[in-house]
Amino acid sequence: MGCPPSEQPSVPGEVPPPGSGTQTPPGNQNPQTPPPPANPPEKVPPASGATLWLAKEGAAQDDLALDLAVDATGDLFTAAVHGYDDLDARTPTDDAVELVLTRRSGAGQTLWTHAYDVRVDAVPEALRADVHVRVAADGAGGMLLAGNLQGTVDLGTGKFADGAFVARLSPDGATLWAYRVPGELTVKDVAADAEGRLYVAYTAPGRVDLGNDVKGASAGVAVFAADGAAERAFAVGSAESEGASAEPLSLAPGADGSVAVAGRYTGTVRFGTNVTQGSSAGSPFVALYRRNGALGWAKVRPGVKGSARDVSRDAAGDVVAGGDFQGGFTWAGATLKGAASPSPFVVVTGADGTERWARDLGVDASVQGVAIHSTGEVLVVGYTYSWLENGATGTDGLGSAQLFTQRFDPTGQPLASRLFLAPAPEARGELYGVEAVPAVTLMPDGDAVLFGHTDRVTDFGVGKLRPTRGDVFLVRVKY
Repeated sequence: MGCPPSEQPSVPGEVPPPGSGTQTPPGNQNPQTPPPPANPPEKVPPASGATLWLAKEGAAQDDLALDLAVDATGDLFTAAVHGYDDLDARTPTDDAVELVLTRRSGAGQTLWTHAYDVRVDAVPEALRADVHVRVAADGAGGMLLAGNLQGTVDLGTGKFADGAFVARLSPDGATLWAYRVPGELTVKDVAADAEGRLYVAYTAPGRVDLGNDVKGASAGVAVFAADGAAERAFAVGSAESEGASAEPLSLAPGADGSVAVAGRYTGTVRFGTNVTQGSSAGSPFVALYRRNGALGWAKVRPGVKGSARDVSRDAAGDVVAGGDFQGGFTWAGATLKGAASPSPFVVVTGADGTERWARDLGVDASVQGVAIHSTGEVLVVGYTYSWLENGATGTDGLGSAQLFTQRFDPTGQPLASRLFLAPAPEARGELYGVEAVPAVTLMPDGDAVLFGHTDRVTDFGVGKLRPTRGDVFLVRVKY
């Protein structure tokens, strides 16, 4: 894609065509030369489910995908970490890695990329350089990001070290600002609204200082203004017993200023006026908070082990969440029964909290991410050890976990699934396969974009990806 069709050079009428031997008077046609076709051949559009393009990045070491965001024009922002030397060691001791931020067009063309060194002192060996970030589009063509750092980095505005930070890049990739957050917190997910505010889901050991005289609870959402100043924060759940906690794992703002949050909770936790008892291993929740931080509604399933790992919203405010569970629960009148091992689920809720539909995807599978289109269709991405049929795993084993996509219509009926096949992973030291798809998004036209990493040879439909070790991939699939 992206290559213009070849064009024939124009030939003036008074110049004989090459090889004719004689000049043809103007207006006379050579009877042996057929006239050009009135209409060029019609281009056949790619079939639904076809891979449109595949982009790869990385070096000779292990490289990991971190996050993906799409802006209003269809450009893609990604964040990855390159250069893990000993990821397969029992105790990794990398003293330098690279944070790589990239902007690509919707056709996969790289518009700019920046790599930032993250370093620690070479001794003692227990020190390890590392960085984890999440990214969002700022609504004005730029990139917002927040994350956690082990080591020292300079994003272009001066060095800072160790802890949580927030930053903003201009549309051409220049760093506008980058600040270390004063409090001790762990960034779980980020998102942005149309005004360029950055929403950060986080956890912390206790109450946390977010800067600018804004304090936050031990688990919540912090909101930063377009200039990077902390604006406000609200709590997600409230621990009511010793050892209890809530952990927001994903968030999605709506056009009305509300924020959907998904995650897990442990022990006795209060959501609004509802006090619920989570499993010791964690129970899933999905909640909606109003613009002022007040709880709109919360969906908790205290008898279930598991978590809601990802959440997405459409233009109407409907919420889709996906994750893994053990046990059983009901949703919109449907009964989901988990196996002895964690099983994947997807649930959809209206903006007002009305439960729409739910599905479990069978055994031997896991959810990596979910997305919902403006039409109400839902995309689920994950890994499965068994063949998918009618939106659930069957009895035909695949030998090892295979990457899949599964679409559902607005009522929860399965539409289409696809497998990206790869051989079984090979053990490397303490590792047995390095792969994940930490981010998935739907483009305005419905195409799916997956961002992940793998160390297996994988067939993405446009030739096989042959990673050096663990390599990062970005793939766009036709709606």
